[in-house]
Amino acid sequence: MGTSEEQIVLDDAHLPGEDAKNAFDEVAETIKESIKKSRRSWKIHHESSMWARAAGLSDDELTSFSRDDLVQVRNGQASYGHVIFGKLRLPAVNDKLGEGYIHVRIHHEGVSGWKLHAIHHLTASFDEDGHPHSWRAIHPNDYPLEFFEYHSELHEAPQRSSHR
Repeated sequence: MGTSEEQIVLDDAHLPGEDAKNAFDEVAETIKESIKKSRRSWKIHHESSMWARAAGLSDDELTSFSRDDLVQVRNGQASYGHVIFGKLRLPAVNDKLGEGYIHVRIHHEGVSGWKLHAIHHLTASFDEDGHPHSWRAIHPNDYPLEFFEYHSELHEAPQRSSHR
């Protein structure tokens, strides 16, 4: 499913309609399980900053969102079907940065229904050698909903080599 921003033209960000909310309902449990899996993986591998805004919250608290927390969407067509990018509020996250949001990409492949493609994980603040040292999965409200490409399974924390 290798697509690029040039291959998918997205409409402007807008409030979600019933069709988008229904699509997200189909994948809500998969999104919740992916959040939990990603959070555990990043914590185990010492990159807890990825989910730092959820510190102190249980997995169930973090994933207590519903269809009404889908606050913004962008739609597009890919060679494999319809694509929706969504901004999903995490009601339990409200800190000095304000409310917390995740950005999710789902797609529809005809008869197989809606599937989770990715949760947007931001890697930023690179050192002079190009190695990242800042990660973020929970975004502030003003972080724009834009194209992102990668499968959520690829967003487990990188394995650290052990030096013994």
